[in-house]
Amino acid sequence: MGTSTSSSGGKAGSPFDPEWLPPDTSGGGAAGGEGPTWPGQDGDDESGQATDAGYADTSQGETVAVDGAFAPSRRFADARTKMSTFLGGGGSESLRSATRSMVTKGMGGSRRAASTMRGTAQGAGALGKFLASARDRSDPRVADWVDRTRQANLAADDLILELVKEVMPEIGSVDDESLRNAAAEALGLLYELNPNIDIFNLSDAQIHDVMAITIANDVCNRMDLQLGQAYEKLKYDAQQIQVYRKDVKEYVQSEVRVVMERLGTTGLDPKRLARDVLQLAMEVFAS
Repeated sequence: MGTSTSSSGGKAGSPFDPEWLPPDTSGGGAAGGEGPTWPGQDGDDESGQATDAGYADTSQGETVAVDGAFAPSRRFADARTKMSTFLGGGGSESLRSATRSMVTKGMGGSRRAASTMRGTAQGAGALGKFLASARDRSDPRVADWVDRTRQANLAADDLILELVKEVMPEIGSVDDESLRNAAAEALGLLYELNPNIDIFNLSDAQIHDVMAITIANDVCNRMDLQLGQAYEKLKYDAQQIQVYRKDVKEYVQSEVRVVMERLGTTGLDPKRLARDVLQLAMEVFAS
């Protein structure tokens, strides 16, 4: 699940968003604009209070500032404590509590978290669009790339690397590395489930699943980066730590897949779909 050593988190007064992250031009930033909603949902939480607008009251009675551009001190400390409880046998509720705290306290609320991770949605959306274009041959540039790649007769691992490189050109940031790894792992899962699959002829459901797993994997990478100190303090061997990481990944993937299954039937274009899935998944994790 992660791509690098865990972080100690930004210091007080540091921005929520890293300096290399481009400005959010989607119109639905941290505390403004209209975000996606579930079918039939009016955008309020279960208590009827609007969330992520100025200050949000979480289910734990915590007040989280989401409008400010700067992060509070020790913003991931509570999430790390709760993750340690999970790793000590606290069960699934401890894992959910750790994830909730990471999003609400550590990342400034679900809407700001989605905004900070907008590159994740952009990458997953671009991957979904590319796979759909490859199947439908609707984009001459993509069709030409597919023809040349088929002729190369690459092994599955090499094909995945070439596809990810084509869709997500390397820009050198930590987030970029994480996303590329997340996408490669999601595509690799296709081959694990069906070694004979034609990656250039996927169904909509398969494409949506690749997008969902890409998003989920990148969320897991974010957890690994920000909460990884909890793993580093364990006295268990490396094999046991990987068991815990697998549990975390399965939880995150299952939640994101549920969101994708509910939104994937609405006919949204891949880029809009990925953005909405990420934002609604952050709302689920924060609830």
